[in-house]
Amino acid sequence: MQKLKLTVAGAVAALLVAASADAQVPDTPLPRFDPNAVPPAADVISAMKREASAEVVRLKAIDAAPDTARERGGGVSPNWVSATFFIGAMRLTRMSDAPDVLDYTLKIAQRYNYALRTGGAPVNLVNADDQALGDVYEDIYLRQGLPGVLMPTQQRLDYTVPYLRKDPQPGRLVWWWCDALFMAPAVYARMSAITGDSKYIDAMDVQWWRTYDRLWDDREHLFARDERFVTRVDENGHKIFWSRGEGWVLAGLARLLEAMPADYPSRPRYVKVYRQMAEKIITLQQPDGLWRSSLLDTQAFPEAETSGTALDTFALAFGINHGLLDRNTYLPHVTRAWAGLQDYILPNGVLGQVQTGGDQPVPTRRETIGLYASGAYLLAGSEVAKLNDPVSPLPLAVTPPAAMTQVASDMGPSRPPSTPAEAKEEQRRVLERQAVKALAYDPVTDDPDYTPVYNMGTKVQKQGRTK
Repeated sequence: MQKLKLTVAGAVAALLVAASADAQVPDTPLPRFDPNAVPPAADVISAMKREASAEVVRLKAIDAAPDTARERGGGVSPNWVSATFFIGAMRLTRMSDAPDVLDYTLKIAQRYNYALRTGGAPVNLVNADDQALGDVYEDIYLRQGLPGVLMPTQQRLDYTVPYLRKDPQPGRLVWWWCDALFMAPAVYARMSAITGDSKYIDAMDVQWWRTYDRLWDDREHLFARDERFVTRVDENGHKIFWSRGEGWVLAGLARLLEAMPADYPSRPRYVKVYRQMAEKIITLQQPDGLWRSSLLDTQAFPEAETSGTALDTFALAFGINHGLLDRNTYLPHVTRAWAGLQDYILPNGVLGQVQTGGDQPVPTRRETIGLYASGAYLLAGSEVAKLNDPVSPLPLAVTPPAAMTQVASDMGPSRPPSTPAEAKEEQRRVLERQAVKALAYDPVTDDPDYTPVYNMGTKVQKQGRTK
């Protein structure tokens, strides 16, 4: 029996290796980037497409694997790991036509019924990591205007809001680790922008500054990963500031400032922290353009680390593009980092040299990958591609489309009918769908007083229905 278990385990492992390092290398060659020049936008977008498509190929292979392999193989889940990839993927699809990436992202959203991950217990319901995917659902809603896409995320935020601003302040934080400042705050800010209800951004604001008060190091201008690291030092006597942890915060600030109103009372404080971190981060960049896992003790872990580097690259390029950071000062750091990241794209097209999931610096290996690193790479590219564009003001416009009417159905054929019987069955399905559309009550078209939940006060254009 033990030998059989080992044989099965070996087969699963072999399957996952094939899925993760698939021979289907992207057809497009990897562009080369000059570390001392602003890259052409088309080349950056090409690199982004190549990376995203490679991940989609890899993930589809895992999706097709047996259940046991999927569970162990690092495939898609509604957790922060996958959320970070899809956040980056959606940015790519805003910039360029990437049908394979958009189709896969939308299918994953439908797979989870636009819901967030939860273990059911209250501590899970308020977990920032499990709310990160809400950003993707908000993005989909802003494209489609379907209330059902947004409702599960809004319900989760509604549940969490009272805990974020609870008074008197509890002894323990809801967002007790610095990663949370990437995962959740932008979701709350954008929910307020979509709905016009300030309760989300206001609650976020309370908790963000509570986290800041516990974790911010006013001397180093960096965040402790959590309260365990506020005073901890490593074997060489250096305080431990984790590269990806700082990247989470800095990139999270950039995403937050995208949606935060220009006149929001505490916005200047966020900008100040963002600038202080950026000023510190560039002093810690290494000659190859990347950052090391432990920012203050590069000798402890001398190898490059790509996930933190990609997050920093995104955040710094964002600051240049939106006038928050001086272009002459920060641009050389961004172009060096972007060029340096390309050296770690593996033969299968996916970014390597990624620190595994964790809470502090550890060694990295070239062959290690992570969906969150691929997502961070796409985020970085989304801003690097705009470095030749004029500076654009913040916040970015958030304009939900008019509410739509749609009858969801999974009854469509997977392929054209090939026999008379299949053609007859397809015709029956078409007539059934037409009947559903003709007979079902639709609040949008049947209620003259219908007001969509998420319309920011705009008038909804009624859509006629086909009889």
